[in-house]
Amino acid sequence: MTCCRSRRRARPRSARRRASRIRLSPGCSLPDCPPPRQGRSNDQTNGCGELSRSHDPASGHRGSAGDTPWGDERLVSGKKSKGRSRLAIRYFDDRVLLTDTHAWAYYRVPSVSYEFTTPDERETLATNITVALAAIRMQDAEVHLRIAHRPYPAVDWATGLDATSDGGPGWREYLEQIYQHVWAKDFWSKEIYIGVRLGQRSVRAQLTDGLFGNFMNTYRAAERGRGPEEDALPAGEVGKWTEQAERLGRALTASALAARHASAREVAWLFRHTLMGSLGDPPPSATRRRTWSAGEIEQLYEGVVHNGRTMLRLEQVQGDSWAAFLSFARFPDLMAFPDGEPWLHYADSLPFPVEISSRMHLIPPAKASKDVSRRLAHARDMDAHIREAGAEAPIALAEQIAAARMLEHGITKDRLPFVYGWHRLFVTAPTRELCVRRVEAVTEHYRDIGIDLVNSTGDQFSLLSESLPGEKVRLSSYVQRQPLYTIAGGMPTATVELGDRIAEGVGWIGPYIGETLGRARSVVHFDPMVAAARNRPTAVAITGEPGGGKTTLAMLLIYQLALRGATIAVIDPKGDAEPLAEFLSKTGRKARVLPLSSAAAGLLDPFSFGDDPAVKRTMATETLRLLLPRMSEERESAMIQAVGAVATGPRPSLGKVVRMLEESDDPAWKNLGAVMRSISEMRLARLCFSPSGSQQIDAQGWTTVFTLGGLTLPDTTTGREDYSYEQRLSVALLYLVSQFARRLMNNIDRTAPKAIFLDEAWAITSTPEGAKLVPEVSRMGRSRNTALILISQNAGDLLSEQVTNCISSVFAFRSSERAEVTNVLSLLGVEPSEEHKAILRALGNGECIFRDLDDRAGRIGVDLVSEQLRDWIDTNPTRARRPQPAASTPQ
Repeated sequence: MTCCRSRRRARPRSARRRASRIRLSPGCSLPDCPPPRQGRSNDQTNGCGELSRSHDPASGHRGSAGDTPWGDERLVSGKKSKGRSRLAIRYFDDRVLLTDTHAWAYYRVPSVSYEFTTPDERETLATNITVALAAIRMQDAEVHLRIAHRPYPAVDWATGLDATSDGGPGWREYLEQIYQHVWAKDFWSKEIYIGVRLGQRSVRAQLTDGLFGNFMNTYRAAERGRGPEEDALPAGEVGKWTEQAERLGRALTASALAARHASAREVAWLFRHTLMGSLGDPPPSATRRRTWSAGEIEQLYEGVVHNGRTMLRLEQVQGDSWAAFLSFARFPDLMAFPDGEPWLHYADSLPFPVEISSRMHLIPPAKASKDVSRRLAHARDMDAHIREAGAEAPIALAEQIAAARMLEHGITKDRLPFVYGWHRLFVTAPTRELCVRRVEAVTEHYRDIGIDLVNSTGDQFSLLSESLPGEKVRLSSYVQRQPLYTIAGGMPTATVELGDRIAEGVGWIGPYIGETLGRARSVVHFDPMVAAARNRPTAVAITGEPGGGKTTLAMLLIYQLALRGATIAVIDPKGDAEPLAEFLSKTGRKARVLPLSSAAAGLLDPFSFGDDPAVKRTMATETLRLLLPRMSEERESAMIQAVGAVATGPRPSLGKVVRMLEESDDPAWKNLGAVMRSISEMRLARLCFSPSGSQQIDAQGWTTVFTLGGLTLPDTTTGREDYSYEQRLSVALLYLVSQFARRLMNNIDRTAPKAIFLDEAWAITSTPEGAKLVPEVSRMGRSRNTALILISQNAGDLLSEQVTNCISSVFAFRSSERAEVTNVLSLLGVEPSEEHKAILRALGNGECIFRDLDDRAGRIGVDLVSEQLRDWIDTNPTRARRPQPAASTPQ
């Protein structure tokens, strides 16, 4: 609307303030400025008491950020209006947003993982986004893409995590330590919003909410002797626009965008977040109402904006912040996709948050084709005139003609809307100097991919207003005419976020384990127990060659679970977890080391596993198959019959099976008994060949480390047929102790969190009998709240279908052997491209590729936080280690 001129009396120049202020508060609001004019700012002074500012004509040039001191920038402030503040926005709720003239609907779009995707997958994603946006078929459709970064809610995360613990010794101290660490890291999370202009409000509504309505309300108030009346929306208008917003919402939800309606709280946050800059977000409204009317909306504009030539100073109660807007001014003629950098997602790779506000008009194909044809004809006329003059046409002109022809053909062929877009970037900083450096960094960052950015001089307040929900384009300069696919190819929804999340109100955010190392920084949380809460498979795989960091990650997970009160069984053939058990004991937690070399005879007797005779027979049979993998039909028949006969007798054991075979008159039975007798006399064989002594171990609340010193495990490259008898016994014992730990967990309260850590898991999963253990524990995990963590050097042995179907998360550390690299990428569900193989081989110590519960993959760095913990769990023998703890006596 047009504003009247101010009739203020001019003051002497000496009396004028050097820098006045523009106030964003209930007393003085955002302006309804005249329509924007090409190349000029629209923030001119008006007499309506609205926010305004003028360009400094004395500057002589439009410099870049920081080219003149702040004190040299002249500001003009508007006076307060005596009536109601003229905010453009009149009403919003969980579905619609109404301004003076238009109705909008805002939607929240979930982010998608972009790391470790193939070019075909990226192209498919861009095509899907294109189709989804093309479905917004409205007359004069306008779309507002707003990408914001919410400061990471470290307090909320720590509070929620504390609720999942028992509050026992050591936990609160550790929680405080990781909370301080995460808070100091200054993480943020990416949020994507799409606003769609639904249409123009009725003439009556515009009169009611416009300047005429404001005048009439003031007149009625004067007549009645009281304050201005609150605006009343025309009856039925909200319902009409809500129905249209929900219809569009259903289409966007069903599309590849999977958008949902943005809540009123999220829309309110967008307003406040934009005006807070780098100061962090204020607390949300204490009122849970889902509607915001005119008087209530004014609190969202609280604060003071000092307008400068190349940046803004945002003044709030919490302090000051500096902000600068940059416009995309020039794109290259051709942008490589999907092999090139996505131009919208490219901002995420900077070490500070860069926000995006992009306003786009979707032009129907017929109208866009006419526009392109007109410009193509103009370029051809130029070419003809140049040739008539006998000069050679510039190469740039020929390229423009060729590009325009291709564009015209694409519009005609695909029948997709064309985009007239105004794309802006937005950076903030706590100081002016840092803001200047960030503007320079963003500008140079985009120059690397051939895109020019402009820090618009004198237009900063226009761009701030333009970035708010429901606003209009206030600076028509730097318009970009692009195919819709170019917008989709910018990957606005791409993210590097990994780790735990709350899905549909289920689950929680686990402890901090590190941060992403890909295109951008993002905090990574992981709790093995979240899978059971979300009704997903509960097995976790940790793979990698020695020295990469897989044992360090396993020790960190054990430590975090133990401090939260989980019951843990660690099958540790190498003894790496013994120092951690001592460290946990020193913190006051129940932790012990149980060396099986000194355990009671018969502890791992398969006949003691369960009360059902059928279960006992099965366990004994599987154990003997591990010991004697190449049995003839005659031998296997003898073995099954002997097991069945012993199982029905008193106090069955494998030792009795051996005796029955030896005492038989059948030569085949005798021969099999002789072989098993030689195995039963080996070291540690008494654990499973002697009668069970009914030893009871109290496991609840304990971290129990089962060490198997003296085992002779085969090499990962050795085939099962080439195992020696000693190696077969070692694999069988590892299988039995795993089954023993599973049985131990079954006797604990089903709701209590439990975890089984199995080191050298390849030795078990490489056998058909051992591979059955994973689905058994996975089925138990969801019903009995138990996680299984498999630590293995050989990813190939985890690729059997019955194992991979039970694995929900994978941590892959460095691997260099060719076949193993392929197996690791297959386990991750990542395309085995040369690029991905090179990334896996180049991982440093403590770095891994993580695939989370939602099948998102990315590179992360494990962060132990505690130096004391690092000293205790360091498995490098060249560095000093803590003294080994004395073996505890089994209870």
